[in-house]
Amino acid sequence: MKNKNRAILLMLLSAFSFSAMQIIVKILVQIPLMEKVFFRNFISLILAYIVIKSKNLSFFGDKKNRKYLLGRSVFGYAGIILFFFATTKMLAADAAILNKLSPIFVIIFAHYFLKENINKIHILALILSFVGALFVIKPEFNSSLIPAASGFFSAILSGAAYVFIAYIGKKESVYTVVFYFSLFSVICSVPFLIFSFVIPNFYEFMLLLLLGSLAAFGQIALTCAYNSCSASEISIYDYSNIIFSAMLGYIFLSELSDLSSIIGGTLIIAASFIVFLYNKGS
Repeated sequence: MKNKNRAILLMLLSAFSFSAMQIIVKILVQIPLMEKVFFRNFISLILAYIVIKSKNLSFFGDKKNRKYLLGRSVFGYAGIILFFFATTKMLAADAAILNKLSPIFVIIFAHYFLKENINKIHILALILSFVGALFVIKPEFNSSLIPAASGFFSAILSGAAYVFIAYIGKKESVYTVVFYFSLFSVICSVPFLIFSFVIPNFYEFMLLLLLGSLAAFGQIALTCAYNSCSASEISIYDYSNIIFSAMLGYIFLSELSDLSSIIGGTLIIAASFIVFLYNKGS
């Protein structure tokens, strides 16, 4: 299999894994949010530990890179919490659409912190994305706005986390980055478990393990995809996550997006496709 075809397949598998994880987050209504966040990172922590130990890699990275690893962890952890909250309160597809605004915020943060240029194509993509987000959020300035705002801010925080990852680049092993982030997330989640831990039954426990496994597999597949092919050639396939979330949401939860959300999702995907074509041609 050619590298590009392999990378595309891995991107699709990653997107499906994260969509399935989303559905499990919604199904586990009796399990507290932070307990789900804990399990989402615990499996990744174990897997990263095993790989680092077997390959004799660094657990915490070079001292000069640790502040960037910490920044990635702080923003990524907060982003996951908000995304999980949005997922529990919104349609899975709508939460996925808002979360996929993160590449747009990567452009903004990369401009200010990595001094990367923003051109007319990027500005057009930004405008389309924000208009699309408004269609999904449908702001009415009542309690229904809170989950949508959480999904929107999860994208901002994820975008900031990705900029830290981009800055770290190949200075640290992927597994070191995953271990640092997962350990940070697990440690920060433990205090919440002390006060709100719910003992899961066997079915819920298996779903929690599956949630963590899907998150770990999705992250590994995503990383391998970007290591196999140029990001400019395959990044667009990550947006299949929106389609998978809509399909799985309908199959398992009988969720159906309204016209406004479909228009918003289409605008956001179109904005990303414009940037994708521009990057591919440049």
